Amino acid sequence: MPTPATQAILDRCADGDAPGVARQWESMAAEAVLRHGGSADAEALLPLFLSAPAGHAALVPVLARHGDRRLAARLLEATVDGGRLRDGVPSSVLHAVGRLGYTPATPLLWEHLDSSWDESKDACLGLLHLPCEDLRDAIAEALEKHDGSALFPEFLPVLAPKTKDPAWLDRLVAWGENHASVDCNGGLILGISLYGDHARAAFTRLLWDARWDSCDTGTGSALWTYAGTRVLGLGLPRLYAELRARLRTCADPDDQWDDLRSFITLLRLRCLNVWTGVEAAEAQPESYDTLYSVLFTPTADDSDTLIEIADRVFGSDDALSAEVHHLEAALETAATHEWALRAATSR
Repeated sequence: MPTPATQAILDRCADGDAPGVARQWESMAAEAVLRHGGSADAEALLPLFLSAPAGHAALVPVLARHGDRRLAARLLEATVDGGRLRDGVPSSVLHAVGRLGYTPATPLLWEHLDSSWDESKDACLGLLHLPCEDLRDAIAEALEKHDGSALFPEFLPVLAPKTKDPAWLDRLVAWGENHASVDCNGGLILGISLYGDHARAAFTRLLWDARWDSCDTGTGSALWTYAGTRVLGLGLPRLYAELRARLRTCADPDDQWDDLRSFITLLRLRCLNVWTGVEAAEAQPESYDTLYSVLFTPTADDSDTLIEIADRVFGSDDALSAEVHHLEAALETAATHEWALRAATSR
């Protein structure tokens, strides 16, 4: 049985609420279904999405997370014509069918590698969730072709582990450090993290390396850095401990500013609980309650809280210091909601 949020979406759309036009309320309701829904929600929402794909793009993550391969087959059949997405179909469908493990979509996704930025990104993220055995050589050839370029299909590097060649880990790191534009390194960052424990040291270095600009929101890299921390199990309490150690040993104000800004960006994404669509990044993170205690509760050894650190590094009147105060409030609210959800689901 679908959740009440799904039923509300269906009811409001049945009442003729601006059909075919993206609606903010639908995005909010879909977010709730994404977090707390299940297969019945995906089944119920698929016909609505197919009725007007451009107006219901917010439903695609629900289909991707709670659907199955049979749903993926129906989704693909209705949205693809002649090997390309039909007009008005959001490119996130490519990500969704791959995320659902629908292997017959593999050639289609590969054909979208050199399409628009959105289609290429979603195709690569879809392929990330598929075996890609028949594409191993093609992926290696594509990586060789673009290796060392400043600009390239940005998410192609997430497929490097599919080559089964461990040397690509170091090559991705060198590519990002020496050649890639920071406007085009989100896939390199995520691709490095997908090498697992072998990549932990390299990923941690790039996280704090200003040359990567890994937590920049303008380029979009921050989202994929956040996803990478989740893939590698680098929780924010651990990164906060690293940040504090770096601030103690680094005297350069610019480096301190960059490091603290990077951490704040990751914290902001955690407070928003953004969905990256990367299955490997969905391990349960630390609770909001735990995170609030680590960052904002005074300790017995009188260590500075994140607010005190921000005031010292940025200055108390700086906008980033003000954001830390806002994040404290947001984290407290999220922790309260977390406790309420536990109480409601334990009955």
